[in-house]
Amino acid sequence: MDSVRNERGTVLAAALLLLVAVSLFLFTLVSWHSNIYRTFDSIEIYYDKQATETMKLGR
Repeated sequence: MDSVRNERGTVLAAALLLLVAVSLFLFTLVSWHSNIYRTFDSIEIYYDKQATETMKLGR
């Protein structure tokens, strides 16, 4: 285990940097996914209302 020892802390700094990068990537991915589903829900609600109005008018 002598090769794992690092007195200057560069491994810790690299691990923290990697943690921040991966966390930022995952946050961006989840945010993008949520935004897409919000858009799809808005489109669905719009078309549901339009279909209901069309059925009420008897067209």
